[in-house]
Amino acid sequence: MNRRLITIIDYERLLALKELALLTTETSENVRKLYTELMHAHMLKPGYISENAITMNSRILLRELHTGRQIDLTITYPRDSNAMERRVSVFSEIGTALLGKLVGDRVSWKIKGREAHFEILEVLYQPEAVGHFNL
Repeated sequence: MNRRLITIIDYERLLALKELALLTTETSENVRKLYTELMHAHMLKPGYISENAITMNSRILLRELHTGRQIDLTITYPRDSNAMERRVSVFSEIGTALLGKLVGDRVSWKIKGREAHFEILEVLYQPEAVGHFNL
C-alpha cells in the first residue's frame, strides 16, 4: 500500500462523513478501504501539500495504460458528484483509488467488469495550490 498524502482539512471533513457514508452508500467496501488507508496517510497542512498530490476537489488528467486514452475528472464529496461533468465521488472506486495519490502514480479500478489501469499525468487544478483552502 502506497502512503497517501492528504490535507488535515480533507481528513477531518471525510472523517465527519464516515458513519453516514457507511450506512447510506452502496459502495461501503470502498468507504472502508478509503478510511483504512487514510489512517496511514501522511497528513499535511493545506499550504504544505505538494501541488502534484490529488486532494478533494482536484481536477486531474489520467491516461489509460491499455488504450492510451486520456480523461480528466474531478474528485468531489458525494453531494457534488455528477457523472455528466466527470465529477466523481471520493467514495466511488475511482475516487478511492485516486485521493492522496501523486502525479506519476499508477492506479486501477474496474470499468465494465474489467480491471483498467491508469497513470496520473497531471493535476490540472488543486484547490490548495491556488489558496482555495475552504472548498
